Parts: sequence; C-alpha cells; structure tokens
Amino acid sequence: MRFDRRAFLAGLSGLATLPVPTFGATAWKAGVATVDITPKSSLWMAGFAARTEPSKGTAQPLHAKALAFEGPRRQRFVVVTLDLLGVTTGMSQRIGAAVARQHGIPRERLVLASSHTHSGPVVDTQLLVAYDVTPAQVRDIEAYTAGLEAQIVDVVGAAVKALAPATFHAGHTTATFGANRRVQYTPDGPSDPQVPLLRVAIDGQPRAVLFSYACHNTTLPATQVEWHGDYAGVAQARIESARPGLTALFMTGCGADINPKPRGTREIVDQHGAALAQSVVDALSTLKPVSGPTRAAMTAVELPFEAALTPEQWKTRFGLADPYVERHARMMADVRAKEGTLPTSQAIPLQVWRFGRDLTLVTLGGEVVVDYALRLRRDYPKDEVWPVGYANDVFGYVPSARVLKEGGYEGGGSLLYYGRPGPFDTTVEERIFKALDRLIRSTR
Repeated sequence: MRFDRRAFLAGLSGLATLPVPTFGATAWKAGVATVDITPKSSLWMAGFAARTEPSKGTAQPLHAKALAFEGPRRQRFVVVTLDLLGVTTGMSQRIGAAVARQHGIPRERLVLASSHTHSGPVVDTQLLVAYDVTPAQVRDIEAYTAGLEAQIVDVVGAAVKALAPATFHAGHTTATFGANRRVQYTPDGPSDPQVPLLRVAIDGQPRAVLFSYACHNTTLPATQVEWHGDYAGVAQARIESARPGLTALFMTGCGADINPKPRGTREIVDQHGAALAQSVVDALSTLKPVSGPTRAAMTAVELPFEAALTPEQWKTRFGLADPYVERHARMMADVRAKEGTLPTSQAIPLQVWRFGRDLTLVTLGGEVVVDYALRLRRDYPKDEVWPVGYANDVFGYVPSARVLKEGGYEGGGSLLYYGRPGPFDTTVEERIFKALDRLIRSTR
C-alpha cells in the first residue's frame, strides 16, 4: 500500500480539539492486553548503522502492549507501547485507520509510543540509508511490518474487549542513569530525571502501570545481534515479576540527546533496568487520584528543511562518510525521479490528552531532544505535563534551537540516515511550541 502523505496531513489538519464529557474516576473503565512481536526469523536490526549482520536469536522477547480506557459515554482512548525503534508515518496512518474502522477509536485518541530499543527489528522503510540490506532482506522487513501492523490492531481490540471498572492514580519518581551525550558541545548538558507514571486498578486490583524515562535505549552495543528491549525491556519485566498481575508499559520521553551512563554490556543493561523498575515499584503507593474532564487534541505541523544538501555538503558540514552518503544520494535521486522534486518540509504529529487538572500527556513525533521536555514543564507549570517523544511517527531527530545552533549529529547530520534531504531550519522549535500552545490551551 502506497502511503498518501497529503491525505494523512489533510486528515490530521481536521482533527480539532474534541472535548470528552466529564467523568469521575469511579466511572472509568480500563483494559490491558499484550502480544509478543518478536520476529520469528532473522531480520536486520534497527538503530545502529555500525551493525554488519542481521539478528541471531532472542535474548529477551519484544512486546506490543495496549492500555485502553473508556468514559461513561463510551469515549475510548488507547495507548500502545512498542518494543521498537519507532513506527513510520505510513505505519501510523495504516494502523490508525484500521483501529478507527475496527474498534471505533478516532486517531486523536490513539497513541503509538515506542521504547526506541536499538535491539529490535527494522520496520517499513525506516533508516534504510543506514543499513547494508539486500532486496531479499527488504522483502522480509516488509512482510514482518505487515504482520506487526495486524498484531497492533488486534492487541488494541483485546484491550478494548477487556474493559472493566477502573481507577487511575498518577505521579512521578526519578531515575539518574541518563546523561547528556553531546559533551563535545556542552560538557554538562541538560537531562530529565523525571519518571512520570500512571497506575491503573481494574476491578479493584492494580493491573497496569504506564511510565516513561527520557533516555535512549542504547545500553547494549552494535555488536549485540539478539532481540532485546534494552533497559526498558528489563524494567518492564522486573516490574511485572515484582507485581504479579500487573502489566508494565514503557514510553520514551524526550531523550534523543541522552544516553545511558555507563553502557555497553548485558550486566549494565540489567543494572539500569533494575534501578528504573525499583524506582517505579517504590512509587506505586505514593500516587494521587486522577479525575476528569478528559479531552484530546491532535495536529501535524510542517517543519521546513533548511536546504537540500549535496553529498559533499553532508560530508564537510557533518563529517559523514560513504557508503551512507552514497546510499542517500541514490535515494534522493529516486525521490526526484518519482516525485519530480524533493520534500521541503517534514510533518511532525503532536498530541495532547488532558485529564482534568491532574495530568496532561503531550506526545511528539520524532527523536525529540530533552530541551522540549524541560521547556514544556517550564512554560506550563500548572498543567502537570507528561512529555513523551518517539510517538506516532519516528522520522528523524527533532532538535531545539540550541542544538541546531551547536550542530552535530542531533543538530542535522542524523537526518541523512533517515533519508531526509537536509537539516531543519532555525524555526523548528518555535513552530512546534506555537502548535503545542494551541493544543494545550484548547484542552483546558
């Protein structure tokens, strides 16, 4: 199925704020479901361009998990968490359409959030410039992606089918192993230690905890070629082991420039996962009730590219090298041949769910740097903002004005690997916050 980008943007542009009638905590229903999405055969692994071979077995299973909730007038919302690098625009469009058609949930009430593990499979066409894949391996990726999309739609249906009376409690704890990795620009750069969480009790029993942390899931190195959820996978498994009957669902915060510290071994990934899990488990008894009214809003904002760079410009400006620059040049030539021109902007999906005065979930597409989370909390101190990145479409890095000015990988060089024609221009941060301000205000 060919992705119709114009149709997707037209659909999102029509998603005005949709108020949902007030409902108290005792009137809520919730349901949770899980499906194993571990590939059954060898595929190329996502995230590290330095990898030289496809997967060889499973160290830890990968999952898609759905948390559904519903108000008294059957307004349904679903969060899907995925042990993947992320979904693409095309996947988001297809999954959203199928969920709306089969389960009656409109796109603005569906979040597709990824852990961004670098030990999961390549999906769709994501980051193909980075990998030395054969045509046969691309066909295997396409087949896996089609099956994965069906699994995601089905797990949403399973969570909806499981809806039962529920209560919600929210709050946050902290984790400290994430550190800003752009030390060549800012030796002591910003990070976000907050771990927001939402506990869901169904029929009086704790059944789900949704949580996030702003840190890359890159504890394991490029030499790791077994499926693994990295620290987020370990944390989810540990929480579920410590609290039988509880499903743990992880979303990545705005941590595109944050790495685990230290990193590099199985022992370290277990340490980080255990520390995060313990922090979440310890906080479960400290949370406060969440109540309505609940509202949802979603839009897409065009982020302009500065310019289409030549291969030599990619090399001299960002220090990039062949064969990646060569692959990118071939991809750009193919796009020109098919479309007549290169894209001049990239759409970013933005989404806001408001739970009365208790919680405001803000999701952004792309690999969002930590400045966005810090600014959201600074600009909206009374809104209890929960910032989440890597949601609904992971199309490339989303730099702040600071990171753009500094340059480097997150400041533009990474977009070559994502098959974009050039870096973003200097207006990106303000365009995003102008749109987020509209969404946040409209849901109050």
